[in-house]
Amino acid sequence: GNDIAWDVEKECFRTAAAAIGNFYALHPPILPNPSGKGIRLYKKNKDSMESAGQADNDLTSTDEDDMDQELVAEAEAAWAQREWTIQHVLFPSMRLFLKPPKSMATDGTFVQIASLDKLYKIFERC
Repeated sequence: GNDIAWDVEKECFRTAAAAIGNFYALHPPILPNPSGKGIRLYKKNKDSMESAGQADNDLTSTDEDDMDQELVAEAEAAWAQREWTIQHVLFPSMRLFLKPPKSMATDGTFVQIASLDKLYKIFERC
């Protein structure tokens, strides 16, 4: 939560920083990822919860199809917004403001996954 310990200075800074970080954190959308099996798993879980909770269901298959299309459209919009935010806000901010200590390059915090020099050498042979 946002419980900040105002009485102890060090704890105050720690809890205030945690609250601010949580406020600005990128949380994944509640809706399932529309790519892959996300929608099917979401629908399967939802259907099993509904069947456990109530036996009568007045929805026709047309209504269910409309709801599925609305769910897919809403999920696609939510995930597209998340991807845009990551690409246009988070990554540029990290590029500008993230200044980790040099020790993180060797302690496993950051791992190099590609090297442009090596990629150029590979493609020069092709």
